[in-house]
Amino acid sequence: MLSTINLFQFGKGNIGGTLIRQVADRAGSLAETTGLSFEYIGICGRNRLIFNPGGLNKALSGPGGLDRLLEDGDSRKDYPGAAAMIDRLLGGPGGPGGPGDPPGNLCVVDTTSAEMTEVHLACLRRGVPVVTANKKPITDRSAAYEEIRRLGRADRMRYWYETTAGAGLPIVSTVRELVDTGDEVTRIAGCLSGTLGYICSQLDHGRTFSEIVREAKELGYTEPDPRDDLNGMDVARKALILAREIGYRLELDDLEIEGMVSDALLDAPSVDAFMAMLTGEDAAYAQRVESGGDRGQVLRYVATVGDGTCRVGLENVDRESPLGSLAGPDNMVVCTTKRYRDNPLIVRGPGAGPEVTAGGLFGDLIKAARALPGSDHP
Repeated sequence: MLSTINLFQFGKGNIGGTLIRQVADRAGSLAETTGLSFEYIGICGRNRLIFNPGGLNKALSGPGGLDRLLEDGDSRKDYPGAAAMIDRLLGGPGGPGGPGDPPGNLCVVDTTSAEMTEVHLACLRRGVPVVTANKKPITDRSAAYEEIRRLGRADRMRYWYETTAGAGLPIVSTVRELVDTGDEVTRIAGCLSGTLGYICSQLDHGRTFSEIVREAKELGYTEPDPRDDLNGMDVARKALILAREIGYRLELDDLEIEGMVSDALLDAPSVDAFMAMLTGEDAAYAQRVESGGDRGQVLRYVATVGDGTCRVGLENVDRESPLGSLAGPDNMVVCTTKRYRDNPLIVRGPGAGPEVTAGGLFGDLIKAARALPGSDHP
């Protein structure tokens, strides 16, 4: 029996756009093999919305796809903002099905990096599953996190956030399974940013820090403003997610966060000014790389969770250690537990990129669909 799952998605950028394409391309064969049919009914960006309760997949798969839909005045609608949109979608005033009547088998997808805590909570309070790559809601204040956790894991799983810590890598689920099965996680150490991993591994080759950052920006490895990577906040949020998974009651402010550049650079008045100031960091990096090299060590940007604390920052690690062996943008998490005490459990692989992150979201979508009430799909 075919089950149709209606999707409403926030975000249509690199990751969101890739997920839309993956779902539209795979919809037919997935329905045939699993009985699950995913149908987009709405997609919104920062200012634009396309919405059709009858479904968008056919148009998304046609010539021009999402871009054509967004330019089509007949299908494009005014976007009222995330909070108002979710109110309408869940049956508020002006909703598609009237008050108290959200679309059946609805699943909300968030591929943004916006402040969406209240949107996620609104969905969960109505029993609507949320699939998200957005780290901000589950690294929000503890009260919000606890409510998301309680509602998202009540009578069934409704909150799916695997991609928030490792993109396409199964890091969150691995840590959660260790905890759920009674293991005690005593330490997590990881390199959780493909961008910072690339920069650190290039330093191994004797290149200057400023040269590497410029190259990473030109290649599109960094955010448009590289400070969004180099300030360490993205890795800090990932570390907090893992810390909370093993029971640490921490707020983001409790973390020790060391950025990869000085505060003077982070406070530069513009991206161009920041890029011009990068050479000022070269001497310190060269000295630190040389000093570590004499001891057989390399620089890595490491997140460490243990003894009730959480820290992210640069560390000299042994070149032959698991973290020291990382090259390029790969991510790695090393979990030391009671069961994996002498030989820690390691998860390693590509930790960034639209294809792998969208693939991870797609995997969460399938799990969410199988967890819907009455689902008997394999």
